Amino acid sequence: MLTYLNRLGVNEHIILSAIAIIIGVMVGYGAILFRTLIEGFQHLFFGSSAEDMVQVISGLQWWHVILAPMLGGAIVGPLVHFVFPGSRGHGVPEVMAAVALHGAKMNLKDGIGKMFACSISIGSGGSVGREGPVVHLGATLASWFGKQLNMSTKHMRTMVGCGAAAGIAASFNAPIAGVMFALEVILADYALATFSPIVLSSVIATVIARLHLGDFPAFIVPHYTLVSAWEIPAYVGLGLVCGLTGILFMHTLFKAEDVIGKIAVPRWIKPMFGGMLLGLIALQFPQIMGVGYDTMNKALLEQMIGPTMLMLVFVKILATSLTLGSGFSGGVFTPSLFLGAMVGGAFGTYAHALFPAISAGPGAYTLVGMGAMAAAVLGAPIASILILFELTGDYRIMLALMVASIVATLLINQVYRDSVYTKALRTKNIDLWSGRESGLLRHIPVSAIMKRTFEMIPDSMNIRDLKEKIHRTQEENFLVVNEQGDLKGIVSFQDIRGVAFEQGLEDLVLVRDIATRELITVTPSDNLYDAFRRMGSGNVEQLPVVSEDNRSQVLGIITNHDVIQAYNQALLEREAERELNR
Repeated sequence: MLTYLNRLGVNEHIILSAIAIIIGVMVGYGAILFRTLIEGFQHLFFGSSAEDMVQVISGLQWWHVILAPMLGGAIVGPLVHFVFPGSRGHGVPEVMAAVALHGAKMNLKDGIGKMFACSISIGSGGSVGREGPVVHLGATLASWFGKQLNMSTKHMRTMVGCGAAAGIAASFNAPIAGVMFALEVILADYALATFSPIVLSSVIATVIARLHLGDFPAFIVPHYTLVSAWEIPAYVGLGLVCGLTGILFMHTLFKAEDVIGKIAVPRWIKPMFGGMLLGLIALQFPQIMGVGYDTMNKALLEQMIGPTMLMLVFVKILATSLTLGSGFSGGVFTPSLFLGAMVGGAFGTYAHALFPAISAGPGAYTLVGMGAMAAAVLGAPIASILILFELTGDYRIMLALMVASIVATLLINQVYRDSVYTKALRTKNIDLWSGRESGLLRHIPVSAIMKRTFEMIPDSMNIRDLKEKIHRTQEENFLVVNEQGDLKGIVSFQDIRGVAFEQGLEDLVLVRDIATRELITVTPSDNLYDAFRRMGSGNVEQLPVVSEDNRSQVLGIITNHDVIQAYNQALLEREAERELNR
């Protein structure tokens, strides 16, 4: 279609802008539908669609609080397992993988499935967020529309970015943050040609949301400011605490998925048991149910005490890990904001008590904690800072927010080089850092493909005999061993060229005289990714495989060709598995 319109003289940027506007309208109404579904399911499970879950739960019997998430899990489990298997995951990682590896092609069925699964999860009290699934829904809508227009891969990526930006913008009533989230997290591309359509889509989605939901920010944020320059060290400390909390959150989240995944119970039943445990926790801490906007607003308005907020940090980590680990559907964006609010509020309570004259109240630290936690956990410092800027409309607290966000992000990067999104992809053998799915190689040990029959020659062999051996076997590389069979080096055809044609030297020069003794080796337990990197760094096409206990004992060899063949085979097997799960 673009080619046809270009032939008619229509500028490509105008065409893309028009398509971006249409995507903004589609995603804006998609976000409204999603929110309506959440409210409807919450009314079904709890008898009320009010956001204040503490108030809702206070009027229920104890068995009702436990039964609601159990029933939600009993519905979500079979729905995701049998009807919408492609809707698993947090939402955002799947969009990132589609953009980086699959030409931005996504299945609309997966987006619709995730919308229903997540709306049931949140409506029944699941401790997850709605922003990740909205991003996924927006991206799948954009991808579907792009495929109808037969758009190129380059333009498809831009359109998926438009859908993601529109989803964030409509959810938070924050168009600038939506744009930066799409550019920073989804596309990692700030080109002007990409920027313009994404801005239009984000703005249009925001306008649609405001028309139907009102021009209200996601959070009630008073105007806070930096009281004193002496307060900066406190915000550095808050950044460190947010970083440590983010590390704990990520570790617990993925550990819970591993542990629950190993329980010998059918996968589709696990959300029901996860819902039961969640309900038991909610009897004591009802704040952890649902998205938690009401609790975050109370922290921002300084209506919560420090010990309660501190306790909610650990309970929320447990609740979100149980919810997602057991198989509920939802995002981690809002839980990250919740954790940041509780960490910041608790930190600010004690900081203000110790230094009341030079520090702001707990509400300011709550706000900064939200931004710092989201920046570090999601790997999106720019988008997180801008979200808070749009919520406050005031730059005076931005200095503290930037300091805390960068400190928290640096700390998490020191421990995990991943955000929660890229780590989720890495658990599925997808490595976006290297631009290809090198994670496939990380899970294959050298022992799986190494050759156990190989050529070895004694280091006492002369060059004449070596030339004859090369001629007979057509091999170009040989492992060199001593009389005891210990590895002493490697010799290649290139090594003998300097002496092979010198008269009188063929019988005098021995293999030990020309062999390369500085060897690059691997062990059977090393993975193929490390082996492949070592081949590249040493500019060699094969490596000796040696014993871990005795590096002189040769067990086999591994070649460049073997690694590539294993990678291709693993890739084919995974694609076949995906097709079976569809």
